[in-house]
Amino acid sequence: MKPAVRQLTVADVGAYRALRLAALADTPEAFGDSIEDARLRPPAYWHDLLNGLPDRVFFGAFAGGRMVGSMNIVRQKGEKQCHKCMLYGVYVAPEGRGTGASQALMDAVIAAAHAMGILQIGLGVGVRNEAAKRFYQRAGFAAYGTERRALIVDGVFVDETMMVKFLDAE
Repeated sequence: MKPAVRQLTVADVGAYRALRLAALADTPEAFGDSIEDARLRPPAYWHDLLNGLPDRVFFGAFAGGRMVGSMNIVRQKGEKQCHKCMLYGVYVAPEGRGTGASQALMDAVIAAAHAMGILQIGLGVGVRNEAAKRFYQRAGFAAYGTERRALIVDGVFVDETMMVKFLDAE
């Protein structure tokens, strides 16, 4: 069964934090955060993420009453860059994979970006993460470059493929 997707609110803080920590443990090379840093953040940090500010939107995918995936966008700041946002926090737990959760989350993110008047969505994905790059390509993202040494995980550099989707070209 396809998970239900909805925008997260402060009522989802516990579920979001738990999923985020699971994501950081499962695929540390996919995120700029470390699990150690995330664990140390106070409850107010998690609350502030989901407090409904107009420049960011967090979505969760739910199956069987449990959050199994997340995806969010953050609008760029300033007059010259506010037409853009970045896609962050993309993760689907193993039990949510193959259920359509990723596509449902992406559909929700794109709809929210359109509603915010955003014209392009950018992202960075590990160069070795072929499954994620294929998913993003199917969603209409195109690679435009590589950020070398984007992250360092356990002493190993991780390069990222930079991708963009132009919403006004649809």
